[in-house]
Amino acid sequence: MSQSRRPGYPARTKPELTGGRIWPWALVAAIVVLAVYRLTLTPDLTWANAATDGGELITASVTLGVPHPPGYPTYVLLGKLFSFLPVGSVAFRYNLFSAVCAAAAAGLLAATYYRFWSPRVRPVAATAAALAFAFLPLVWSQAVVAEVYSLNLLMLALFLLTWSRRGRALHTGLWLGLAITTHLSSALMLPAAFISSGRQGSRLAAGVALGLAPLLLLPWLASGNSPVVWGRPDTVGGWWWLVSGRLYAANLQFPTGVRLLALLQALAIGPALVAGRRLTALRPTIQRIDWAATGPRAGLMGGTAALYVVFAAAYATPDAAVLLLPALMLLALLLVPALERLGVAALLLPLALAIAGYPDRTTDDAIRPRLLAEAVLEAAPADALILAPGDRTIFTLWYFQHVEGRRPDLRLVDASLFAFDWYRARLAALNPDLYVPAADDLTALQRLNETERPFCTASLVGQPQPLPAAHLLDQSSGARASLLNCSEARH
Repeated sequence: MSQSRRPGYPARTKPELTGGRIWPWALVAAIVVLAVYRLTLTPDLTWANAATDGGELITASVTLGVPHPPGYPTYVLLGKLFSFLPVGSVAFRYNLFSAVCAAAAAGLLAATYYRFWSPRVRPVAATAAALAFAFLPLVWSQAVVAEVYSLNLLMLALFLLTWSRRGRALHTGLWLGLAITTHLSSALMLPAAFISSGRQGSRLAAGVALGLAPLLLLPWLASGNSPVVWGRPDTVGGWWWLVSGRLYAANLQFPTGVRLLALLQALAIGPALVAGRRLTALRPTIQRIDWAATGPRAGLMGGTAALYVVFAAAYATPDAAVLLLPALMLLALLLVPALERLGVAALLLPLALAIAGYPDRTTDDAIRPRLLAEAVLEAAPADALILAPGDRTIFTLWYFQHVEGRRPDLRLVDASLFAFDWYRARLAALNPDLYVPAADDLTALQRLNETERPFCTASLVGQPQPLPAAHLLDQSSGARASLLNCSEARH
Protein backbone atom coordinates (compact mmCIF):
# COMPACT_ATOMS: atom_id res chain seq x y z
CA MET A 1 0.00 0.00 0.00
CA SER A 2 1.43 3.38 -0.96
CA GLN A 3 2.14 5.85 1.76
CA SER A 4 -0.40 8.35 0.44
CA ARG A 5 -3.17 5.77 0.84
CA ARG A 6 -2.28 4.57 4.32
CA PRO A 7 -5.32 4.82 6.61
CA GLY A 8 -5.24 7.87 8.82
CA TYR A 9 -2.77 9.89 6.72
CA PRO A 10 -3.62 12.80 4.49
CA ALA A 11 -3.66 12.21 0.75
CA ARG A 12 -0.68 13.64 -1.09
CA THR A 13 -1.26 17.15 -2.30
CA LYS A 14 0.58 19.58 -4.50
CA PRO A 15 3.64 21.09 -2.83
CA GLU A 16 2.40 24.65 -3.30
CA LEU A 17 -0.71 23.86 -1.26
CA THR A 18 1.18 22.49 1.72
CA GLY A 19 4.32 24.56 1.46
CA GLY A 20 5.10 27.96 2.88
CA ARG A 21 1.72 29.65 2.26
CA ILE A 22 0.33 28.68 5.65
CA TRP A 23 3.36 29.62 7.73
CA PRO A 24 2.96 33.41 7.51
CA TRP A 25 -0.61 32.93 8.67
CA ALA A 26 0.56 30.64 11.49
CA LEU A 27 3.20 33.13 12.60
CA VAL A 28 0.72 36.00 12.65
CA ALA A 29 -1.74 33.85 14.60
CA ALA A 30 0.87 33.06 17.26
CA ILE A 31 1.89 36.72 17.56
CA VAL A 32 -1.71 37.94 17.84
CA VAL A 33 -2.57 35.34 20.46
CA LEU A 34 0.53 36.09 22.52
CA ALA A 35 -0.17 39.83 22.38
CA VAL A 36 -3.72 39.35 23.66
CA TYR A 37 -2.59 36.91 26.32
CA ARG A 38 0.09 39.38 27.43
CA LEU A 39 -2.56 42.04 28.01
CA THR A 40 -4.42 39.69 30.34
CA LEU A 41 -1.46 37.85 31.86
CA THR A 42 -1.69 37.31 35.59
CA PRO A 43 1.11 39.45 37.12
CA ASP A 44 1.80 37.34 40.19
CA LEU A 45 1.08 34.06 41.92
CA THR A 46 -2.63 33.36 41.73
CA TRP A 47 -5.31 30.85 42.67
CA ALA A 48 -7.54 31.98 39.84
CA ASN A 49 -8.60 29.60 37.03
CA ALA A 50 -8.06 26.54 39.25
CA ALA A 51 -4.32 27.29 39.35
CA THR A 52 -3.89 26.28 42.98
CA ASP A 53 -0.93 24.06 42.03
CA GLY A 54 0.98 27.05 40.68
CA GLY A 55 3.02 27.65 43.84
CA GLU A 56 4.07 24.00 43.98
CA LEU A 57 4.92 23.77 40.27
CA ILE A 58 6.97 26.97 40.33
CA THR A 59 8.82 25.98 43.50
CA ALA A 60 9.57 22.51 42.17
CA SER A 61 10.83 23.96 38.88
CA VAL A 62 12.99 26.70 40.39
CA THR A 63 14.55 24.30 42.92
CA LEU A 64 14.64 21.37 40.44
CA GLY A 65 12.35 19.12 42.44
CA VAL A 66 9.51 16.71 41.71
CA PRO A 67 5.94 18.06 41.90
CA HIS A 68 2.83 15.92 42.35
CA PRO A 69 2.39 12.82 40.19
CA PRO A 70 3.43 12.16 37.50
CA GLY A 71 6.30 14.52 38.35
CA TYR A 72 6.15 16.69 35.19
CA PRO A 73 9.92 16.66 34.44
CA THR A 74 9.49 18.39 31.06
CA TYR A 75 7.62 21.27 32.69
CA VAL A 76 10.17 21.48 35.51
CA LEU A 77 13.15 21.72 33.15
CA LEU A 78 11.65 24.06 30.55
CA GLY A 79 10.12 26.22 33.27
CA LYS A 80 13.54 26.51 34.89
CA LEU A 81 14.80 28.20 31.71
CA PHE A 82 11.97 30.73 31.87
CA SER A 83 12.78 31.45 35.51
CA PHE A 84 15.98 33.20 34.38
CA LEU A 85 14.11 35.84 32.37
CA PRO A 86 14.82 39.28 33.89
CA VAL A 87 11.16 40.38 33.86
CA GLY A 88 8.63 40.69 36.67
CA SER A 89 8.34 38.30 39.57
CA VAL A 90 9.28 34.66 39.20
CA ALA A 91 5.58 33.79 39.25
CA PHE A 92 5.02 36.20 36.36
CA ARG A 93 7.72 34.43 34.34
CA TYR A 94 5.92 31.10 34.72
CA ASN A 95 2.63 32.72 33.76
CA LEU A 96 4.44 34.04 30.69
CA PHE A 97 5.75 30.52 30.04
CA SER A 98 2.15 29.32 29.82
CA ALA A 99 1.20 32.18 27.48
CA VAL A 100 4.11 31.51 25.13
CA CYS A 101 3.31 27.80 25.00
CA ALA A 102 -0.38 28.39 24.29
CA ALA A 103 0.37 31.02 21.63
CA ALA A 104 2.91 28.74 19.94
CA ALA A 105 0.35 25.95 20.03
CA ALA A 106 -2.17 28.22 18.27
CA GLY A 107 0.31 28.99 15.50
CA LEU A 108 1.17 25.33 15.02
CA LEU A 109 -2.50 24.41 15.00
CA ALA A 110 -3.15 26.84 12.16
CA ALA A 111 -0.56 24.97 10.10
CA THR A 112 -1.86 21.60 11.27
CA TYR A 113 -5.48 22.36 10.45
CA TYR A 114 -4.49 23.55 6.99
CA ARG A 115 -2.35 20.51 6.24
CA PHE A 116 -5.07 18.23 7.53
CA TRP A 117 -7.71 19.56 5.12
CA SER A 118 -5.53 20.88 2.26
CA PRO A 119 -6.20 21.40 -0.61
CA ARG A 120 -9.87 21.62 0.30
CA VAL A 121 -9.56 24.70 2.51
CA ARG A 122 -7.65 27.97 2.44
CA PRO A 123 -5.20 29.21 5.10
CA VAL A 124 -7.67 31.76 6.43
CA ALA A 125 -10.14 29.05 7.49
CA ALA A 126 -7.47 27.05 9.30
CA THR A 127 -6.13 30.18 10.98
CA ALA A 128 -9.61 31.26 12.08
CA ALA A 129 -10.18 27.85 13.69
CA ALA A 130 -6.83 28.02 15.51
CA LEU A 131 -7.54 31.54 16.77
CA ALA A 132 -11.03 30.53 17.87
CA PHE A 133 -9.52 27.68 19.85
CA ALA A 134 -6.97 30.01 21.50
CA PHE A 135 -9.69 32.43 22.61
CA LEU A 136 -12.06 29.86 24.03
CA PRO A 137 -12.61 30.73 27.73
CA LEU A 138 -11.20 27.45 29.02
CA VAL A 139 -8.06 27.65 26.88
CA TRP A 140 -7.51 31.32 27.69
CA SER A 141 -7.92 30.71 31.41
CA GLN A 142 -4.98 28.29 31.46
CA ALA A 143 -2.78 30.40 29.20
CA VAL A 144 -2.40 33.22 31.74
CA VAL A 145 -1.52 31.25 34.89
CA ALA A 146 1.27 28.91 35.96
CA GLU A 147 -0.04 25.45 35.07
CA VAL A 148 1.00 22.46 32.94
CA TYR A 149 -1.87 22.54 30.45
CA SER A 150 -0.49 25.11 27.99
CA LEU A 151 2.75 23.15 27.63
CA ASN A 152 0.69 20.01 27.10
CA LEU A 153 -1.25 21.74 24.32
CA LEU A 154 2.02 22.78 22.67
CA MET A 155 3.32 19.20 22.67
CA LEU A 156 0.02 17.89 21.34
CA ALA A 157 0.06 20.55 18.59
CA LEU A 158 3.53 19.37 17.56
CA PHE A 159 2.26 15.79 17.59
CA LEU A 160 -0.70 16.66 15.35
CA LEU A 161 1.52 18.64 12.98
CA THR A 162 3.94 15.76 12.44
CA TRP A 163 1.01 13.35 12.19
CA SER A 164 -0.48 15.44 9.40
CA ARG A 165 2.77 15.44 7.40
CA ARG A 166 2.59 11.71 6.54
CA GLY A 167 4.99 8.97 7.31
CA ARG A 168 6.97 10.62 10.11
CA ALA A 169 6.06 8.03 12.68
CA LEU A 170 9.25 8.43 14.72
CA HIS A 171 8.79 12.19 15.03
CA THR A 172 5.09 11.76 15.71
CA GLY A 173 5.81 9.34 18.52
CA LEU A 174 8.49 11.60 19.97
CA TRP A 175 6.11 14.53 20.42
CA LEU A 176 3.36 12.29 21.72
CA GLY A 177 5.71 10.80 24.30
CA LEU A 178 6.75 14.29 25.42
CA ALA A 179 3.08 15.27 25.61
CA ILE A 180 2.47 12.36 27.98
CA THR A 181 5.24 13.66 30.26
CA THR A 182 3.38 16.98 30.45
CA HIS A 183 0.04 15.34 31.24
CA LEU A 184 -0.85 11.67 31.45
CA SER A 185 -4.18 12.19 29.69
CA SER A 186 -2.22 12.56 26.44
CA ALA A 187 -2.06 8.76 26.40
CA LEU A 188 -5.63 8.96 25.07
CA MET A 189 -4.05 9.96 21.74
CA LEU A 190 -2.23 6.63 21.45
CA PRO A 191 -5.07 4.65 19.80
CA ALA A 192 -5.45 7.18 16.96
CA ALA A 193 -1.69 7.44 16.55
CA PHE A 194 -1.19 3.68 16.22
CA ILE A 195 -4.21 3.20 13.95
CA SER A 196 -2.86 5.88 11.62
CA SER A 197 0.72 4.60 11.70
CA GLY A 198 -0.04 1.51 9.61
CA ARG A 199 3.15 -0.46 9.03
CA GLN A 200 5.18 2.13 10.90
CA GLY A 201 3.81 1.11 14.29
CA SER A 202 7.23 0.02 15.53
CA ARG A 203 8.74 3.39 14.59
CA LEU A 204 5.90 5.16 16.35
CA ALA A 205 6.44 3.05 19.47
CA ALA A 206 10.15 3.86 19.39
CA GLY A 207 9.36 7.55 19.11
CA VAL A 208 6.95 7.42 22.05
CA ALA A 209 9.56 5.63 24.17
CA LEU A 210 12.11 8.31 23.28
CA GLY A 211 9.64 11.04 24.16
CA LEU A 212 9.03 9.48 27.56
CA ALA A 213 12.75 9.73 28.40
CA PRO A 214 12.36 12.83 30.65
CA LEU A 215 10.58 10.57 33.15
CA LEU A 216 13.93 8.85 33.67
CA LEU A 217 15.27 12.13 35.07
CA LEU A 218 12.97 12.01 38.09
CA PRO A 219 15.50 10.12 40.30
CA TRP A 220 18.08 12.81 39.51
CA LEU A 221 15.63 15.59 40.31
CA ALA A 222 14.76 13.87 43.59
CA SER A 223 18.44 13.73 44.62
CA GLY A 224 18.69 17.48 45.21
CA ASN A 225 17.64 19.65 48.13
CA SER A 226 14.30 20.79 46.77
CA PRO A 227 11.54 20.98 49.39
CA VAL A 228 9.12 19.60 46.77
CA VAL A 229 9.77 15.93 46.04
CA TRP A 230 6.81 13.60 45.89
CA GLY A 231 7.32 9.90 46.51
CA ARG A 232 10.55 7.96 46.17
CA PRO A 233 11.39 8.11 42.46
CA ASP A 234 14.89 6.79 43.20
CA THR A 235 13.40 3.28 43.59
CA VAL A 236 11.66 1.28 40.86
CA GLY A 237 8.44 0.93 42.84
CA GLY A 238 8.48 4.56 43.93
CA TRP A 239 9.21 5.73 40.39
CA TRP A 240 6.26 3.76 39.00
CA TRP A 241 3.96 5.00 41.77
CA LEU A 242 4.83 8.52 40.71
CA VAL A 243 4.71 8.32 36.91
CA SER A 244 1.59 6.15 36.82
CA GLY A 245 -0.41 8.68 38.85
CA ARG A 246 -1.73 5.87 41.04
CA LEU A 247 -2.41 8.37 43.81
CA TYR A 248 -5.30 9.81 41.80
CA ALA A 249 -6.89 6.56 40.65
CA ALA A 250 -9.66 7.01 43.24
CA ASN A 251 -10.81 10.14 41.37
CA LEU A 252 -12.11 8.00 38.50
CA GLN A 253 -15.81 7.50 39.19
CA PHE A 254 -18.97 6.89 37.23
CA PRO A 255 -20.04 10.18 35.57
CA THR A 256 -23.05 11.96 37.04
CA GLY A 257 -25.45 14.41 35.46
CA VAL A 258 -24.34 17.16 37.82
CA ARG A 259 -20.72 16.69 36.75
CA LEU A 260 -21.65 16.78 33.08
CA LEU A 261 -23.55 20.02 33.57
CA ALA A 262 -20.55 21.50 35.38
CA LEU A 263 -18.33 20.61 32.42
CA LEU A 264 -20.73 22.30 30.00
CA GLN A 265 -20.80 25.40 32.18
CA ALA A 266 -16.99 25.52 32.30
CA LEU A 267 -16.89 25.33 28.51
CA ALA A 268 -19.28 28.29 28.14
CA ILE A 269 -21.19 26.09 25.74
CA GLY A 270 -23.94 28.67 25.13
CA PRO A 271 -21.96 30.88 22.69
CA ALA A 272 -20.74 27.75 20.92
CA LEU A 273 -24.33 26.62 20.32
CA VAL A 274 -25.24 30.00 18.91
CA ALA A 275 -22.26 29.81 16.55
CA GLY A 276 -23.29 26.29 15.60
CA ARG A 277 -26.74 27.46 14.55
CA ARG A 278 -25.15 30.18 12.43
CA LEU A 279 -23.03 27.59 10.68
CA THR A 280 -25.94 25.42 9.58
CA ALA A 281 -26.09 27.49 6.39
CA LEU A 282 -22.68 26.09 5.48
CA ARG A 283 -23.94 22.56 4.88
CA PRO A 284 -23.39 22.78 1.10
CA THR A 285 -19.69 23.46 1.69
CA ILE A 286 -19.41 20.61 4.18
CA GLN A 287 -21.12 18.27 1.77
CA ARG A 288 -18.55 19.10 -0.92
CA ILE A 289 -15.72 17.80 1.27
CA ASP A 290 -14.27 14.53 0.00
CA TRP A 291 -15.25 12.48 3.05
CA ALA A 292 -13.95 9.29 1.44
CA ALA A 293 -10.45 10.70 1.85
CA THR A 294 -10.86 12.71 5.04
CA GLY A 295 -13.54 10.72 6.83
CA PRO A 296 -11.25 8.12 8.45
CA ARG A 297 -8.90 10.80 9.79
CA ALA A 298 -11.75 13.00 10.96
CA GLY A 299 -13.31 9.96 12.62
CA LEU A 300 -10.07 9.27 14.51
CA MET A 301 -9.97 12.84 15.76
CA GLY A 302 -13.65 12.85 16.71
CA GLY A 303 -13.31 9.53 18.50
CA THR A 304 -10.28 10.76 20.43
CA ALA A 305 -12.16 13.91 21.44
CA ALA A 306 -14.95 11.66 22.74
CA LEU A 307 -12.40 9.75 24.84
CA TYR A 308 -11.31 13.01 26.47
CA VAL A 309 -14.90 13.97 27.20
CA VAL A 310 -15.60 10.61 28.86
CA PHE A 311 -12.39 10.86 30.88
CA ALA A 312 -13.18 14.39 32.08
CA ALA A 313 -16.72 13.37 33.00
CA ALA A 314 -15.42 10.41 35.01
CA TYR A 315 -12.71 12.38 36.83
CA ALA A 316 -14.34 13.58 40.03
CA THR A 317 -12.44 16.77 40.83
CA PRO A 318 -13.62 20.40 40.82
CA ASP A 319 -11.21 21.33 38.00
CA ALA A 320 -11.95 18.34 35.72
CA ALA A 321 -13.03 20.70 32.93
CA VAL A 322 -9.39 21.45 32.07
CA LEU A 323 -9.07 17.84 30.92
CA LEU A 324 -11.25 18.81 27.95
CA LEU A 325 -8.61 21.11 26.45
CA PRO A 326 -7.25 18.54 23.96
CA ALA A 327 -10.81 17.63 22.97
CA LEU A 328 -11.45 21.29 22.10
CA MET A 329 -8.27 21.27 20.02
CA LEU A 330 -9.55 18.32 18.01
CA LEU A 331 -13.07 19.71 17.67
CA ALA A 332 -11.64 22.99 16.35
CA LEU A 333 -9.93 20.92 13.66
CA LEU A 334 -13.30 19.53 12.61
CA LEU A 335 -14.69 23.07 12.45
CA VAL A 336 -12.37 24.12 9.62
CA PRO A 337 -14.57 22.96 6.69
CA ALA A 338 -17.50 24.93 8.07
CA LEU A 339 -15.37 28.09 8.28
CA GLU A 340 -14.08 27.70 4.72
CA ARG A 341 -17.27 29.11 3.15
CA LEU A 342 -16.92 32.35 5.12
CA GLY A 343 -13.55 33.29 3.66
CA VAL A 344 -11.91 36.19 5.50
CA ALA A 345 -15.15 36.69 7.43
CA ALA A 346 -14.28 33.50 9.32
CA LEU A 347 -11.92 35.63 11.39
CA LEU A 348 -14.96 37.31 12.94
CA LEU A 349 -15.50 34.19 15.07
CA PRO A 350 -12.19 34.43 17.01
CA LEU A 351 -12.61 38.21 17.14
CA ALA A 352 -15.99 37.82 18.81
CA LEU A 353 -14.56 35.28 21.26
CA ALA A 354 -11.66 37.59 22.10
CA ILE A 355 -13.94 40.58 22.71
CA ALA A 356 -16.35 38.53 24.81
CA GLY A 357 -13.64 36.86 26.87
CA TYR A 358 -11.34 39.81 27.50
CA PRO A 359 -13.18 41.28 30.53
CA ASP A 360 -13.32 37.89 32.29
CA ARG A 361 -9.57 37.39 31.90
CA THR A 362 -8.70 40.83 33.27
CA THR A 363 -10.69 40.59 36.52
CA ASP A 364 -8.28 38.60 38.66
CA ASP A 365 -7.45 38.58 42.37
CA ALA A 366 -3.78 37.84 41.67
CA ILE A 367 -2.55 40.02 44.52
CA ARG A 368 -4.55 38.17 47.17
CA PRO A 369 -2.22 35.18 47.70
CA ARG A 370 0.75 37.53 48.14
CA LEU A 371 -1.04 39.71 50.69
CA LEU A 372 -2.22 36.72 52.70
CA ALA A 373 1.15 34.98 52.60
CA GLU A 374 3.00 38.15 53.59
CA ALA A 375 0.64 38.61 56.54
CA VAL A 376 1.44 35.11 57.80
CA LEU A 377 5.17 35.31 57.17
CA GLU A 378 5.50 38.72 58.84
CA ALA A 379 3.51 37.67 61.91
CA ALA A 380 5.18 34.27 62.43
CA PRO A 381 7.59 34.11 65.40
CA ALA A 382 11.27 33.56 64.73
CA ASP A 383 12.28 29.93 64.04
CA ALA A 384 8.66 28.77 64.26
CA LEU A 385 7.40 25.47 62.94
CA ILE A 386 4.31 26.15 60.83
CA LEU A 387 1.79 23.42 60.09
CA ALA A 388 -0.12 24.31 56.91
CA PRO A 389 -3.20 22.31 55.92
CA GLY A 390 -4.45 22.47 52.34
CA ASP A 391 -2.75 22.87 48.98
CA ARG A 392 -3.41 26.59 48.64
CA THR A 393 -1.70 27.41 51.92
CA ILE A 394 1.36 25.17 51.76
CA PHE A 395 2.02 25.67 48.04
CA THR A 396 1.79 29.45 48.40
CA LEU A 397 4.07 29.54 51.44
CA TRP A 398 6.54 27.23 49.68
CA TYR A 399 6.74 29.71 46.80
CA PHE A 400 7.39 32.76 48.95
CA GLN A 401 9.93 31.03 51.16
CA HIS A 402 11.90 28.94 48.68
CA VAL A 403 11.55 31.03 45.51
CA GLU A 404 11.46 34.59 46.84
CA GLY A 405 13.55 33.85 49.94
CA ARG A 406 11.04 35.07 52.55
CA ARG A 407 11.56 33.92 56.14
CA PRO A 408 14.06 31.09 55.65
CA ASP A 409 14.09 30.64 59.45
CA LEU A 410 10.61 29.09 59.41
CA ARG A 411 9.98 25.35 59.07
CA LEU A 412 6.96 24.63 56.87
CA VAL A 413 5.15 21.31 57.24
CA ASP A 414 2.41 20.08 54.90
CA ALA A 415 -0.31 18.64 57.15
CA SER A 416 -1.74 16.57 54.30
CA LEU A 417 1.52 15.10 52.99
CA PHE A 418 2.57 14.27 56.56
CA ALA A 419 0.48 11.10 56.19
CA PHE A 420 3.09 9.71 53.74
CA ASP A 421 6.20 8.07 55.14
CA TRP A 422 8.32 9.36 52.22
CA TYR A 423 7.35 12.93 53.08
CA ARG A 424 8.22 12.51 56.76
CA ALA A 425 11.57 10.97 55.81
CA ARG A 426 12.44 13.86 53.51
CA LEU A 427 11.24 16.43 56.04
CA ALA A 428 13.59 14.95 58.61
CA ALA A 429 16.49 14.81 56.14
CA LEU A 430 16.11 18.45 55.09
CA ASN A 431 15.51 19.69 58.66
CA PRO A 432 17.87 17.81 61.00
CA ASP A 433 16.99 20.23 63.81
CA LEU A 434 13.35 19.04 63.79
CA TYR A 435 12.03 16.02 65.67
CA VAL A 436 9.92 14.18 63.12
CA PRO A 437 7.95 11.16 64.40
CA ALA A 438 8.19 7.97 62.39
CA ALA A 439 4.41 7.59 62.36
CA ASP A 440 1.67 9.86 61.02
CA ASP A 441 1.17 11.72 64.30
CA LEU A 442 0.83 15.50 64.12
CA THR A 443 0.23 15.72 67.87
CA ALA A 444 3.60 14.06 68.44
CA LEU A 445 5.18 16.48 65.97
CA GLN A 446 3.99 19.37 68.09
CA ARG A 447 4.91 17.74 71.38
CA LEU A 448 8.42 16.87 70.25
CA ASN A 449 9.19 20.34 68.89
CA GLU A 450 7.35 22.89 71.02
CA THR A 451 10.05 22.85 73.68
CA GLU A 452 12.55 24.15 71.13
CA ARG A 453 10.51 26.53 68.96
CA PRO A 454 7.05 28.11 68.62
CA PHE A 455 4.50 25.86 66.97
CA CYS A 456 1.91 27.41 64.64
CA THR A 457 -0.90 26.42 62.34
CA ALA A 458 -1.58 28.63 59.34
CA SER A 459 -4.35 28.74 56.79
CA LEU A 460 -4.69 31.23 53.97
CA VAL A 461 -8.19 29.89 53.32
CA GLY A 462 -10.54 30.03 56.30
CA GLN A 463 -9.56 29.67 59.94
CA PRO A 464 -6.39 27.84 61.07
CA GLN A 465 -6.83 24.73 63.17
CA PRO A 466 -6.94 25.42 66.94
CA LEU A 467 -3.99 24.41 69.09
CA PRO A 468 -4.29 22.60 72.42
CA ALA A 469 -1.71 24.96 73.95
CA ALA A 470 -2.96 27.30 76.66
CA HIS A 471 -0.89 30.32 75.62
CA LEU A 472 -1.34 31.97 72.24
CA LEU A 473 0.99 34.61 70.90
CA ASP A 474 -0.46 38.09 70.85
CA GLN A 475 -1.18 39.19 67.30
CA SER A 476 -1.09 42.86 66.36
CA SER A 477 -3.73 42.45 63.66
CA GLY A 478 -7.07 40.72 63.84
CA ALA A 479 -6.70 39.75 60.18
CA ARG A 480 -3.35 38.14 60.88
CA ALA A 481 -4.74 36.35 63.91
CA SER A 482 -7.34 34.75 61.68
CA LEU A 483 -4.56 33.34 59.47
CA LEU A 484 -2.04 32.22 62.07
CA ASN A 485 -2.44 30.42 65.38
CA CYS A 486 0.73 29.99 67.46
CA SER A 487 1.77 28.61 70.82
CA GLU A 488 4.87 29.78 72.64
CA ALA A 489 7.88 27.55 72.91
CA ARG A 490 7.86 25.68 76.24
CA HIS A 491 11.43 25.77 77.42
